[in-house]
Amino acid sequence: MRLQSDIDALAAIEEDARAMLKWLGLPDNTQKLAMVVFLRQVIDLATYTESAGLLPEPLDFS
Repeated sequence: MRLQSDIDALAAIEEDARAMLKWLGLPDNTQKLAMVVFLRQVIDLATYTESAGLLPEPLDFS
């Protein structure tokens, strides 16, 4: 069951990435999509790590 939820999460990240590319007005090519997907995964991982209390101090993205 976990595998399906992971697949769903990755599909949602890719969908968000495509929307971000469109919003930014960038062409939807494979390299740019891969970069945006990677950045979304990093942001999601950082958010999860912070919310799970796994960091000694909160992240500051400002």
